[in-house]
Amino acid sequence: MISLGDQLDRHRGFGPGFDFLRISLALGIVVWHSFGLAQGGFNIEQAPVAWFAGYGMLYLFFALSGFLIAGSAQRLSLGNFLVNRGLRIFPALVVEVLLSAFVLGVLFTELPVGEYLSNPGTYRYLTNILGLMNFYLPGVFKGNSVDVVNYSLWTVPYEFFCYLIMSAFMIFGLLRRPALVIAPAAAMAIIGLALVLFAADPQFESGLIKLCYSAFTERGSRLIVAFMLGIAAYLLRYRIPYSHAAFGFSMLFLFGLAALGPLTVPSLNVLASLPLVYVMAYLGASNVPMPPVFHERDYSYGIYLYGMPIQQMMISLFPNVTSPVAQLGLAVPAIICFAAFSWHLIERPILRQRRRFSFVAKVRDVGPSTPAPIAPDEALRMAK
Repeated sequence: MISLGDQLDRHRGFGPGFDFLRISLALGIVVWHSFGLAQGGFNIEQAPVAWFAGYGMLYLFFALSGFLIAGSAQRLSLGNFLVNRGLRIFPALVVEVLLSAFVLGVLFTELPVGEYLSNPGTYRYLTNILGLMNFYLPGVFKGNSVDVVNYSLWTVPYEFFCYLIMSAFMIFGLLRRPALVIAPAAAMAIIGLALVLFAADPQFESGLIKLCYSAFTERGSRLIVAFMLGIAAYLLRYRIPYSHAAFGFSMLFLFGLAALGPLTVPSLNVLASLPLVYVMAYLGASNVPMPPVFHERDYSYGIYLYGMPIQQMMISLFPNVTSPVAQLGLAVPAIICFAAFSWHLIERPILRQRRRFSFVAKVRDVGPSTPAPIAPDEALRMAK
C-alpha cells in the first residue's frame, strides 16, 4: 500500500487537493457565519449534525497549516522561516484592518465622520494587526443583529502562537522526532478533557487557575492541537497509508460524532483529532477536481479576511434580505472580488519579492534522505 508521502511525491511534493481544501474551507466559514449574522440568526451551533462544521472547519484549517509549513520549517533557518511567515500573514492583514477602520468604518458608522475619526475606538481597532483582538468600530453596524466588524480575526493570535510552537520545535530539533511533536498535542487534549470531567468549575476562580482552564478547554485549544498534529502527519507521511478505506472509515466516524449532538471542545479534541487530520492529509494528497483558477491563485486568505466585513456590509445595505442563503448570494461575489484584489495586488507581489531572501536559506539537516517537497503553503509556484 502506498503512503501519503508516496502519493505526494507523485505530484512533485504538492498534493493538488490542498488547493481544494483551502478554498472550500474559507468559503465554508463564510457560509457558517451567514447563519449567525442574519437578522434573527439561526443558532447553527445547536443544529443536528451541522453543528460539527463549526468545530471541524477551523480544526482542518490549522491542521492544514501545520502540515504545509512543516516542509518550510525543515528546509529553512529559523530566521528565514519567521520572515517567510511574516511576509505571508502581515501585508494582507494590515491592508484589511486599515480598510476596515478608515474606509468601511467611515462609510457605515452612525457617528459624524469627524467624531468617528477622533474616537479612540477607531484606532484601538488597529491592534488587530498585532493579534490584540478588537472586533468593534465606533457606531459601525449598530443596525445589524450583530455589530462586530470582523470576528474571523479571533484566530490570528492563535496563529501567531502556533508559529512560536513551530519555532520551538525547530530550535530543539523536534522535527526530527515526530513522537515529541505528538506528545504535547496529546497532553493538551487529554488535560483539557480531564479538567472538564473532574476539575471544579473555574467560574469563580481567578489568576493562574482560570488561565490554565481556559487554555486547555476553550475553543482555541483545538487550533493548537490541530496545528501540532498536522506537523506530525507531515513528518510521518511515509508511514501513514494513503487508503480509501481509512478515509471512508474516518468520515463515518466523524459523521457518527456529529450525529451525537454538540460535544465539548475538549471531548472533540480527544475523539475527533486523528480522523480529522487523516481526512485533511488524504484529501490534500488526492487529485480533487476544481477550477484551474484556484490552482493558480490562492484566494483563501483573502476570503477569510474579507468574508465577515463584506457580509456585514451587505446586511446593512440590504436589511430586507433576511435569508442567509440570499445574503450569501449578495456577499460571495464581492468577497471573491476582494480576495482577488488581495491576492493580485498584495499577496502575490510580496510572495515574488520574498524569493530574493527568505528562500535563499541553508537546507536544514532533518534526518531522512528524501528531499522535502517544495513548501506548499507559500504559493511560490503560483507566484511565478
